[in-house]
Amino acid sequence: MNEVSRKKQPDFEGLPNITFRQLEVFRVVCKEKSYANAALELRSTRANVKRVCDDFEKAVGRPLFQEGPNRSLEPASFAQGLLGQISPLSRSLRRLGESVRHLHEEGRILRFAAAGEFFKGGLFTDFLGRLQISDAFRPCFLRIETKRFRTALLNAECDVYFGVGISASDRLDLVNLGPIPWQIRIGKKFHGKPPAKPADLAAGKWRLSDAGENEASARLLDAFHAAGAKGGGILTDSSGDSPADDEVVFIHDTTGKHAGDGNWPCYQFSAVLRKHHPYSELLPRLTGAAIS
Repeated sequence: MNEVSRKKQPDFEGLPNITFRQLEVFRVVCKEKSYANAALELRSTRANVKRVCDDFEKAVGRPLFQEGPNRSLEPASFAQGLLGQISPLSRSLRRLGESVRHLHEEGRILRFAAAGEFFKGGLFTDFLGRLQISDAFRPCFLRIETKRFRTALLNAECDVYFGVGISASDRLDLVNLGPIPWQIRIGKKFHGKPPAKPADLAAGKWRLSDAGENEASARLLDAFHAAGAKGGGILTDSSGDSPADDEVVFIHDTTGKHAGDGNWPCYQFSAVLRKHHPYSELLPRLTGAAIS
């Protein structure tokens, strides 16, 4: 840049460092003629209001108030002239702030995440039909595998994670949205009647599909044993989901095609989000859409 171009540039270094907060506090103090009364209107404290005014005085380089009768604050002549100039600006800035808040509320995106094809399942679509969010959020959907869900939530990659067989932690809130029904598959050479309750699995020739975190599958297997089942095991991804000829296999079903049966312990369909999420209404809405 040559010397002529530099001379044409405005000199910003000499401008006072003034904030919208200082203008608004100054305006209210002028109206109320009291730091204490201004603090009530601004939902602040007297000390904080006075500090903002002191900073504003330093920025403009002139005293703003003088003590009047009954210890009220009277704007100095300089402050009166300043008030007449900033009032239209203050009103415009307030309108701008309201417009920005409105745009923010209208455009808030809620990022739902889950593993695999979970969003296509009827269990999730039924829940989404109960969840009232269209008035406040625009949803989008992300694929994040279960092994990464905690990191993704804590790094704000998503807002809510949906899954099966997952649990909360010190930094995460969990909402149980309802039980996930079983699809019970029976081998071609299975002897006897199809099992109707855990005690019917006494022969031990049965397995449960694994889901989510390993601890969740282990807890569910313990729940089957506590309900009277004997033996059994976990059906891993590598072992396939088809039963052997004399075996019973329990597959957790997120398609929504099978009705739940209270006779069986089962996985829970869960939503997890960060504690103290900035969308304060999110947790109550998730809880309200859960199946009681």
